[in-house]
Amino acid sequence: MKTLITVCCMFIGLLANAQKSLNGKIIVAGTNDPIPYASIFLSNTSVGTVSKENGQFTIANFPNGRYDLVVTILGYETYTVEINSINLPENLVIALQPKPKELEEVIVANYDKNGWEKWGDFFMEMLIGKTPNSWDCKLLNKDVVKFQYSKKENILRAYASEPLQIRNDALGYDLIYELKGFEHDYKTRIFYYQGYPLFTERTPKNARQLTRWLTKRAETYEGSLMHFMRSLYKNTLVQDGFELRKIKKQKTEDKRFKINGVYPTKEIDILIDIPLNGDSIAFAIDSVTAGLQFTDYLQVVYKHKEMPSMYVRDHRNVTIGQPVTARLLMPDPKKVVSVLANGSYFFGKDILTVEYWAWSEKLSNLLPLDYKYIKPKP
Repeated sequence: MKTLITVCCMFIGLLANAQKSLNGKIIVAGTNDPIPYASIFLSNTSVGTVSKENGQFTIANFPNGRYDLVVTILGYETYTVEINSINLPENLVIALQPKPKELEEVIVANYDKNGWEKWGDFFMEMLIGKTPNSWDCKLLNKDVVKFQYSKKENILRAYASEPLQIRNDALGYDLIYELKGFEHDYKTRIFYYQGYPLFTERTPKNARQLTRWLTKRAETYEGSLMHFMRSLYKNTLVQDGFELRKIKKQKTEDKRFKINGVYPTKEIDILIDIPLNGDSIAFAIDSVTAGLQFTDYLQVVYKHKEMPSMYVRDHRNVTIGQPVTARLLMPDPKKVVSVLANGSYFFGKDILTVEYWAWSEKLSNLLPLDYKYIKPKP
């Protein structure tokens, strides 16, 4: 892992002196007709642009790393493609598929007309979050959100006919969020959402507001999943205040009662109280990518931050003053999650967050991948 850091730093240093631009053109699929005013951006960053009258666009000074390039405009299917700064394509041509109006009407018609009244609060809690920052986070166009509940599957799904417009007054960002999936399975209690956010920094009213935003961003970053992934990549988990331990699930008899004369079995957590280092779960894939892989559950404790009172209030097994404690799970331990220097990781479905991060990693706490952490002054 230490070798990765050395090679990576040298590589980034070279790229910094010769940054490239991504050039391309947006056209209608099946024709060469240009599409003007399409939004082109790197997901989860503040980097984006708009296509010109002739459909052409340029993203100057393409940042180092691996990103989802997203192209969106009303009336067309959203287009995404993975782009790596190491090997930028030349004169990228992107063909957008027109979105059939009839299909759109059928989809919307199948959603519950009173959906927001039934599930609006739940949608906000699961997507925006119930964090301290969420009180200053607003969804400006909730009317574009439609809901569908399947009684047979016991699954709630949400759909947005247009990108969500979110104002985060706590962190000082405006978000355009292209929602691609929102699904909650009431049987398994597994919640999944996917989307492509574009950040725009808001203009502060004064120096005091800017200072408040910068402080809030730093506080939100500390102990976050992004902080963990960046520290993992640099192999500085211990120095940055993280402690790792394994948790194994063990089956045992539940002797509180019997079923047909037999004690049922239940799973209990067994914490292996031996601290792990970064090298035990991460390794270098190449000069700019670290691999994350582990078995069982991984407990992550961030010693420099306490659990927020809002989290403590809603979780019985958490006490006031307890440091931030989260869990990670890889459903398939044979897979490897790729981690980059900016804290991004691929692929999201291969790793699940439990406990604190499942609560905190919502849009109200989301920071762009190009965020640069500056420790607040005491």
